[in-house]
Amino acid sequence: MKKSVKIGIFVGVLLLWAAVFLYVTTPAIHFKNVFFMGWLALTAAGAYILYVVLFFRNKGPMFYRSQEGPMGVHTMVFNKDAFPSLKPLKIIGILVIVYFLASVLSSAVILRSKAYASQMPINELPIEEFGQMVSPESVGSSTLPIIDEDIARRKAEARLGTYGSQYTISDSFTLIHYNDNGTERLVRVAPLEYSGFFVGLNRYYKGSVGYVMVDVVTEEATLVEVEGGMPYLETALFNKNLKRHIWFQHPFSMVTDYSFEIDDNGHPYWVATYFDYGVGLSGGPDPKGVILCDAVTGETQKYPMAEVPEWVDRVVPVEMAYEQANNAFTYKNGWFNAHFGAKVNVFNLSQQYNFLSLDGRTYMYSGVTSPNDADETSVGFIMTDLRTKDTSYFRMQGVTEARAMDIARNHQTVKAQNLTPTDPLLINIEGVPTYFLTLKNGYQRQWYVLVRVSDGTLAMNMDLKAAKTEYISLLSSTGNLSSEEMREANGTVLRLLHNGDNVEFLLQENPAKMYIAPLSMGIQVKFMQEGDAVTVRYLESGDGTGLVRELVNHSIGEVAP
Repeated sequence: MKKSVKIGIFVGVLLLWAAVFLYVTTPAIHFKNVFFMGWLALTAAGAYILYVVLFFRNKGPMFYRSQEGPMGVHTMVFNKDAFPSLKPLKIIGILVIVYFLASVLSSAVILRSKAYASQMPINELPIEEFGQMVSPESVGSSTLPIIDEDIARRKAEARLGTYGSQYTISDSFTLIHYNDNGTERLVRVAPLEYSGFFVGLNRYYKGSVGYVMVDVVTEEATLVEVEGGMPYLETALFNKNLKRHIWFQHPFSMVTDYSFEIDDNGHPYWVATYFDYGVGLSGGPDPKGVILCDAVTGETQKYPMAEVPEWVDRVVPVEMAYEQANNAFTYKNGWFNAHFGAKVNVFNLSQQYNFLSLDGRTYMYSGVTSPNDADETSVGFIMTDLRTKDTSYFRMQGVTEARAMDIARNHQTVKAQNLTPTDPLLINIEGVPTYFLTLKNGYQRQWYVLVRVSDGTLAMNMDLKAAKTEYISLLSSTGNLSSEEMREANGTVLRLLHNGDNVEFLLQENPAKMYIAPLSMGIQVKFMQEGDAVTVRYLESGDGTGLVRELVNHSIGEVAP
């Protein structure tokens, strides 16, 4: 065989191997990518062996049998002429060992615990500032979700209609803020992914028909058909596959967390976070920015964190934020202190986390608790901005999210119904940190539940406004609300309505303001009629409703404390 032919075979085999491997696995071509570097070493070793096979075959076999020795035993002898040198393989082996040792040692938690702890600076704030950062929750607010991802997904699936056989709801069901013609809405969005190989093949150029959007406040689900289709999906084939397409555009970037979002015009994009390792060669992944991919045209744009468009909600992957915050609390005083020492100031994040919506930003929050798995109390909670990674810590003794779920599930009112609690949301009611969750059966929400973080005090009702009224009554009775927060109004009852366990009424002097008084306040509320002269002392709710704490019905002459 001619030398030129051998060279052609050698180069062709290597190029084919590299092309197939890179096309299928799409690894980041980066020296900190252990997977890529391992493949590179394996390929180098294989290339040398192929070189020997092609160019030294005429030197005889690599091994041959020796002449018959004592007792007729033959041994295998290495033919040095057929294999010029083992030195290149030894060098490759040494480099591999050095690289992996450097990767492990430079990133080992036991050696670099302080580096892991410093990746996320924690800004500790007094609990009083929680009420300033988190505006009071208001019933009917456009940013208080009342359904979780599971129920939202069921509502989205119900909107597929005739598309149900071709598409499925993507796992990327992202919670985002959507500016709908000036109205801020909190919605979950997900693309319609192909249900199988042949659907993807048939729709290769046309793409998916669109995406689903579920308003988590109003529970409205919408199927949005996108003009031009969405060819770039996680389930798309060949070059339209999302991860492969982004890899072709940015092969040297380490990318993770492919989230689906829409801009303020409803146009679909994929938001992928690119990152670097912040501790050694392979430890402490840290976000550096995002790559936006237009789901319709495939156009990509890379943005560092400081330049990400305002409509993008997720820049920092939740898993990275959670891990970095957990490391900051666990390894503050070193690895030995966390595992074998006195465990001074060692805390962990609770196993639950959820999201908080503030001023168009999405925050991850989680409780902070002790390393003891049996401990159901928290020492505070954190809030992490998922655009900037800024993290605030509020120190406050209380119950964990898991404990709040148990309290709700085992309440005597609903225990026999075997309902499932949703993951708690952290909200602010009259300056008091409060868990908001719902109890649901397999299909729909049944009860609204409010749990005071500090001690687990609970109020629940099938009506959200009623649950809030009961909860504020509990806060007032236990001294959480000061008398300075109470307001007073005098007037004549204009209209009233009995709504469950409450009476809702308007006063002639200010008919635009509604007051809510619980029937448990006594006969002066139960028998109140239109035209009665009343004096009320009330708390101002976040939505402007007056939550009545005391009522004097002058037409009856009794005081309701």
